[in-house]
Amino acid sequence: MDYQAPKLNEHGTIDIAYYKRLAAQERSEYIAQMAVSLKAKIKSLFHVKLPKLSTSH
Repeated sequence: MDYQAPKLNEHGTIDIAYYKRLAAQERSEYIAQMAVSLKAKIKSLFHVKLPKLSTSH
């Protein structure tokens, strides 16, 4: 990973608001991915295979 200088605000200090927004966005994306994964896992636990219908009587 290459070194990247921190983003600065108009006062020349580290832009905390920018990094808070970035962290919130990344956290939201991660939580969304985990929710999709959890949904798939729960769905796989309750998968019911229906019996085949017979056409002969």
